[in-house]
Amino acid sequence: MKRVVFFVGVSLIAGVLGVKAQNNVKSSDFVRTPDSLLKLWEEQDEKEAKEPVANRIFQVVEERPQFPGGDVALMKYLQDSLRYPAVCVEQQLQGRVIVQFVVNPDSTISDAQVIKPVNPHFDKEALRVVNAMPKWIPGKLRGKPVRVRFTVPVTFRLEEPKKVEAVSEVSNSNNE
Repeated sequence: MKRVVFFVGVSLIAGVLGVKAQNNVKSSDFVRTPDSLLKLWEEQDEKEAKEPVANRIFQVVEERPQFPGGDVALMKYLQDSLRYPAVCVEQQLQGRVIVQFVVNPDSTISDAQVIKPVNPHFDKEALRVVNAMPKWIPGKLRGKPVRVRFTVPVTFRLEEPKKVEAVSEVSNSNNE
């Protein structure tokens, strides 16, 4: 039962991240024997011989691309770099834009696109920030850097106005 729950969880996460399953995937593909793995690797080698690895965009790799400093640094970069569109502040708009891009073997970002739009102003700002990102650590397949598709949520959230309580200091000084 745990195995079924795990695969359901993985497919839900993959769906959220924008990973599309191929139509020819069967439930038997999840169970791998040494022979089936060898056959899979041979098919992969044949496919790579026909299409150079440098031209392919992968979604699953052995080492995924990383923002310099990791995921925490990526979230900090997004938070520091985003400029909330003024028109959206006036209208009290909030939302989450999902942006997908490719991390290239030379560590650059390309092909950024909004895959889940919210508002044209948010979409434009999210693309601006993603396209301005510093170089990433590229993803690797078989030890070599390859092009990898990456998906990132960019959240626009207005902060709740903080209640400011007036604090007054009263000094009782007795000058007797």
